[in-house]
Amino acid sequence: MDLGSPDPERRTRQWALGLLILTVLVIAVIVLWPGPPDPSGQDALVRFFNRAHRHGLPRWIGYNLVQNLSNMLMFAPVGLLGSLAARHHNWWVVPAAALGSTAIEMAQLLFLPGRVATLSDILANTGGTLIGFLLSVPALRRRSGRQRRAALGLRGAADRRPRTPGQPLVLRG
Repeated sequence: MDLGSPDPERRTRQWALGLLILTVLVIAVIVLWPGPPDPSGQDALVRFFNRAHRHGLPRWIGYNLVQNLSNMLMFAPVGLLGSLAARHHNWWVVPAAALGSTAIEMAQLLFLPGRVATLSDILANTGGTLIGFLLSVPALRRRSGRQRRAALGLRGAADRRPRTPGQPLVLRG
């Protein structure tokens, strides 16, 4: 990775790719671990929600909600970094994550008897990736606008020389 590249878009893509690889490796360790990451913590969370439900917490707020939100949170960086790392067709990160998540759940089903493979995990992982992708859209629009201006030979505001005092302001449309 040449992080000293003068092209800021290339540098952004390289950093995003490096962070994406690191994120995917961390996720792989978590989801392909032979058993749940912290079984006693999961049991404690279930007990907490059971007590909270007896004291009036709505039933829809529970372990499954926390698990699905955790999966979404874990995969949101994949959508964000994947779309920033891609040069073109940034939206492909979402179906790619859906396929990857399906492969994870199949591996858990076939090779990891201590893990539970579910469709809700695939949906939550894909939803998290979609949220990450949507968070990247403003940056992608700015990048697209800079590329369009560069193709037209126009300069951005950062490239303009500041006006000297007394110099007339010229507005061009």
